[in-house]
Amino acid sequence: MATRNLLFLRSLPTSSNELQVAITQAILFSSSSITSIKHLDIAVTLPFASGESGSSNGTSAISRRRSFAQVSAIANRVYSLTEGINEEIDVNVIFLHEDYNACGGVIRHWSDLRRASEVGRWANILSIEDVDDLFGPNCKNAVVLQLEPDNVHERWWEASSNGGELPSREEHSISCVGGTFDYLHAGHKLLLTMTVYMIHSHATSPRLIVGLTGAELLKNKKHRQYVTSWETRRDATVAFLRTIVGDSTDTADSSKASDMEMDVDTSSDLPTSSRIDRLQLSSPVGRPIALEMHEIQDPFGPTITMEEVTCLVVSEESKGGGQAVNDKRREKGWPELEVFTVGLVGGDGSVEGKLSSTEMRRRRAERGNILKDFVA
Repeated sequence: MATRNLLFLRSLPTSSNELQVAITQAILFSSSSITSIKHLDIAVTLPFASGESGSSNGTSAISRRRSFAQVSAIANRVYSLTEGINEEIDVNVIFLHEDYNACGGVIRHWSDLRRASEVGRWANILSIEDVDDLFGPNCKNAVVLQLEPDNVHERWWEASSNGGELPSREEHSISCVGGTFDYLHAGHKLLLTMTVYMIHSHATSPRLIVGLTGAELLKNKKHRQYVTSWETRRDATVAFLRTIVGDSTDTADSSKASDMEMDVDTSSDLPTSSRIDRLQLSSPVGRPIALEMHEIQDPFGPTITMEEVTCLVVSEESKGGGQAVNDKRREKGWPELEVFTVGLVGGDGSVEGKLSSTEMRRRRAERGNILKDFVA
């Protein structure tokens, strides 16, 4: 039986208020006593045509570099609007496009939703408009949400576009990110999603490299005793990545050791990657993405041991790390990485108001102390 619901936004609501109402209704519907669904996928159709954002190779595609700021801001807004409604509902944002040739990697085609629905991926499909032509008139689990039209005439996502000119450069086939990814929350999901987003649809050998912090980097973490194991964090990260690229692999078995090769590297003076787990993310559209999960023991990880990496995605809070990485690469005589920054999710977008794994660990520590006092 399906344990997920889908909010299908075939077109983005024009106003941010309409978007919030749709998301609120979808989460409340999922958490009702009738459905009791714990997972909600929000499928967002990207609001620009293929080639509109400057594809550099003449193919029917979307320039990931030039559209990064706009797409990141859209995903950030969607995740931010889910806050505080029901923390028990796990929300994932999925990117869609109507042009099959523009899809690939993390951008999925509408037809993929129909195939997933036919095999029972979602218990209910929620939308703000009729979807019979996509899912078929016999789709019994389609629910049309009721929205009051908003009189706002501006499209909220257009103001999110970055008007700055980027230097001429090829689109990326290898994208990299690093983090602890403990108790995977919306900020982590945004960061991981946009890292996959940067892999171009027509990359011949797409690769995603995730540096996952090991014991050496956890020594100074607050409430580090509540950080989950490296294997647990790896499994949760892999399961999430499979969800957003549309991998049909059963997520219950998606990150077992039998699916992986493990390398142990002890040759370097720097404890950069103490092990590497290699997997594959199979998208319904485009080539599979080679996924490497590196256990890193310093702040740089594979960015200073793999010259072929070209793209790094960081959060607003850690963007100084991108500059430090490029300083190291220049010392080696290597090309600098193109660094892209995602905004902070939660509160007012400031560091103080952002979603935080540290805060989640603090709450667990607090609960642990209460239980100790109770037992005593």
